[in-house]
Amino acid sequence: MNEDLLRRIPLFEGLAPDELRRLAGYLREEHYVAHRPVFWMNEAGNHLYLIVEGEVQISYTSDEGGEVPLARLGAGDFFGELSLIDGAPHSANARTRSEVRMLRLDRDSFYRFLEQHPHSALTLLRVLSARLRNSTAQQRGVANPSEQIGARPPRFQRAIDALARVFTGSAFLLLYPLFIAGWIVAQSIEWRRLHGGPVHYTDQPPTFFFLGFIVTLFSSLLTVFILNSQRRQAQADRIRSEIEYQVNLKAQAEVVKLQAKMDEVLERLGRDS
Repeated sequence: MNEDLLRRIPLFEGLAPDELRRLAGYLREEHYVAHRPVFWMNEAGNHLYLIVEGEVQISYTSDEGGEVPLARLGAGDFFGELSLIDGAPHSANARTRSEVRMLRLDRDSFYRFLEQHPHSALTLLRVLSARLRNSTAQQRGVANPSEQIGARPPRFQRAIDALARVFTGSAFLLLYPLFIAGWIVAQSIEWRRLHGGPVHYTDQPPTFFFLGFIVTLFSSLLTVFILNSQRRQAQADRIRSEIEYQVNLKAQAEVVKLQAKMDEVLERLGRDS
């Protein structure tokens, strides 16, 4: 039973069955009543917890002091595994949602196991190396949440953006001069028909009043549309840059933390050898 639980943990998935059996001998059973904290955020941690029965909620405390749920764990799940390596403070809260029966592995027992089975540390290092590579890959390919922020603007705003895209497209830039030239030609022909003579553009040119009115009105509206779209694009770019910076900074911190854990294991093995 305990060996099966340990086998589900990525940190121990590469260990042989006899090694898992010996490691399971260090597990200690604990019982928790409902709604009892297992540990708090920023509290020193040096235990791995495996849930046998019940539910545990993982959360973190926001800057405003509220508790934000992150995950709900049940039988067969585990948490606190990275504290086995360096004993760093917990980055989240853990609280029972019901009566819980758990198995606990403390850090001293874990290192005692490594001292007795040093070859098992190589397997653990391979697992940590794989996690380090995955963390680095996730850092490079992290999704940008700012795309979701501006995914559904108001309908009126979407219409303005659509008009701005149309009026700045290559097709419109080609048709707009043709429209003005066609209007001038058509009005010149009509002016000549009405006045019964050639058009004198220097002395008595056609006024093109309606064409000028249309071009002026259209230019004013187009300016408003484009400026509005540029403002929204600048806001989206700023949000995107801020989120990318925060996510990449956090990912880099996690990679450095994981590298520090690997260095500590290597240092511990070097002292024992």
